[in-house]
Amino acid sequence: MKNRALLVTISGYSNKLLESFDELEQLCLTLDFYIVDKIYQKKLKPDPNYYFGKGKLEKIKSFCYSNNINFLVINDNITSLQRKNIEKFLKIKVLDRTEIILEIFSKHAKTKEGKIQVEIAKLQYLLPYLVGYGKELSRLGGGIGTRGPGERQLEYSRRHIKNRIRSLKRQLENIKHIRELQRKKRLKSSITKISVIGYTNAGKSTLLSKLSGENLVAKNEMFTTLSPFTRKVKLPSNRIAIFSDTVGFISNLHPKIIEAFHSTLEEINYSDILLILVDSSDNNYEKKLETVFETLEKIGIYNKPYILVFNKIDLITSELLETIKNKYPYAIYISAKNNLNLNKLLLKIDEVIDKISKKVITTIKTNKMNILFKYSEQIKYNVLDSNSENIKIELYAPEKMIEKIIKEVNE
Repeated sequence: MKNRALLVTISGYSNKLLESFDELEQLCLTLDFYIVDKIYQKKLKPDPNYYFGKGKLEKIKSFCYSNNINFLVINDNITSLQRKNIEKFLKIKVLDRTEIILEIFSKHAKTKEGKIQVEIAKLQYLLPYLVGYGKELSRLGGGIGTRGPGERQLEYSRRHIKNRIRSLKRQLENIKHIRELQRKKRLKSSITKISVIGYTNAGKSTLLSKLSGENLVAKNEMFTTLSPFTRKVKLPSNRIAIFSDTVGFISNLHPKIIEAFHSTLEEINYSDILLILVDSSDNNYEKKLETVFETLEKIGIYNKPYILVFNKIDLITSELLETIKNKYPYAIYISAKNNLNLNKLLLKIDEVIDKISKKVITTIKTNKMNILFKYSEQIKYNVLDSNSENIKIELYAPEKMIEKIIKEVNE
């Protein structure tokens, strides 16, 4: 097989790298690697020149030669010197964790924005490695670990690479400007904005497909969604909410990737409610939930109302489900794939919208009820009392919307 890979890492004082080792395997499988084996070295910290100890590196070289391995994948981010020395010693391609993620981004980048963001991330991350390798080891020359969204060979000087990054950022700014205009229209509408976020492969696209009734891309792969997309969903209260899907989170995400995808992630900032989706069938769901909150902190999002949603409950035992419920009694438990408890989720969303909306009790004339009907997608009201001339209502809506309605009913 062409892409035969050996996965390697070291373990130090903590098991942090080992905990993400299985995740690295899933990332590599998304790229159609054949994983020959996984090995690790007990070592407190990486060797500054070779990452591994010399003895372990000799064993890795022998193993790679005996098993026709052509990729060494390291579950860590390595330095330019470490990469150069390892590749020279082993005579095979070396990829680190961030490069694997960037390759998956390349695979799934379909929109112009997504492709630009991926290329920026690749160039910024790989810039130290691109210069000085020469044609034979160009990091973006050809094949896995070497190709960017533009599929062009990068044998440029550092200056040309930086010029390319600036050009791409200008293109991204133009796309960002268009999105800001679209966002302003949505903000003016007073319709609730909900961002669906979570660890990669938690089922965000599947959930949005079910809620919106559209057949969106939903694969059992990591990072299938790179660019945000929005859909309108009708809630039990008859209000409409706008749901936005976002790029999935992952542990040890390099700052350069977060920087490149900041324009996508900032969409979360403009939401009223966060829907944090968790894969309940994942043994490491608690660690991954921590990563979600850490990533939100990195992009500057604090104190935003959120609903914790455990997905894929059809894949776990009833005993495990009860255990999770005891830990997270206020969460919602669903199976997006099987349409299980989705109505409970929508009712919970309605409940949270009520909490963040302004509540007023007012009386309007019966012949002005058509005004309430006009804004039914943005408000919720309950009739408390009525007679032939007046209706007393309890109204939930954003403050500006309430002011607008009261002004119209009193004209």
